[in-house]
Amino acid sequence: MRAAPFMIGLMALTLAIAGCNGGGSDAGDAPDANAVADIEIHRPHRPGPGTVNSYWLEGPDEILVFDTQREIDLAERVVAAIEATGKPVTAIVISHYDPGHFGGIQAFTAAFPDAEILMTEGVAEQIDRDLSGYIERLREAQGDDYRAPPEPTRLIANREELTVSGVPVIVHVATGTEAESMTMLAIPSERALLASDLVANRMHPDFADANIDSWPRALDRITREFSGYTLFPGHGEPGPVNLLAANQIAYISFVRGQVERDILSDDVASEAEINAAIAAIRSNYPGWESATGRPAQLRRNLEAIVAQLGGALESEQAGDTGEAASGL
Repeated sequence: MRAAPFMIGLMALTLAIAGCNGGGSDAGDAPDANAVADIEIHRPHRPGPGTVNSYWLEGPDEILVFDTQREIDLAERVVAAIEATGKPVTAIVISHYDPGHFGGIQAFTAAFPDAEILMTEGVAEQIDRDLSGYIERLREAQGDDYRAPPEPTRLIANREELTVSGVPVIVHVATGTEAESMTMLAIPSERALLASDLVANRMHPDFADANIDSWPRALDRITREFSGYTLFPGHGEPGPVNLLAANQIAYISFVRGQVERDILSDDVASEAEINAAIAAIRSNYPGWESATGRPAQLRRNLEAIVAQLGGALESEQAGDTGEAASGL
């Protein structure tokens, strides 16, 4: 089978230029001391199931990386594209505890050893503890040469201001969403929000660590705070904040409804009920790929919601904790 191409998607974000008359200057005019630098948002990604968005913000004299892909070989392709610019990477931000977003970091630290590694305290603690065993799974998948993410150079906090070539980039932290702690980056002057896995656009998100009660509330908050912004999601294509957030809320509500209405009527999730719910999700969202790339992701999502709502799996009651053979 032919490998899917790895595409470097590019969207140029031209930041507003502050000038007395709001227009361009003649060629002979002196440079405008108030001009704001231009930056570009690059979205490298591999189409298909399991595709992850990492981003890099390119200014005239430096680059900031936001998330580092799942696999080292894919990360190395992003690194090569960045190196072709000839500009230094000054910072690498890891958005949350998810192997799809920090798995390839060693390719970046090897290529850009002087770059700061930035995380919130919550994300750093989760990676260090690795209660879900993500790092061991990455090592199993990528070989013995795989190295765990390094400790952050510096911890960042909610509402902290970073800069790329002097352009303000604001840290925003959402808690209790798809992950316990989710770091986002806003570029106010271009009305752009890098939201990571707060949103998966037209892809099935991962509910393994999700809080289905507070996640929709966080999405509702960003529609108020960032109305009119373009949202750059952790999976899928960018789009308007209000549209992508509303679609994500609707998806969460639909999947939750399948569990509450059709699976947990008797507090026990049977194999037949789970299979019927998977079929309903696929029917309502045809053609959607899995954000994790795992064939059994929808099953795991439903099992996670069952547990969060206080239900039980029929297989657990029978003493069978093995994964169902259907592989859905």
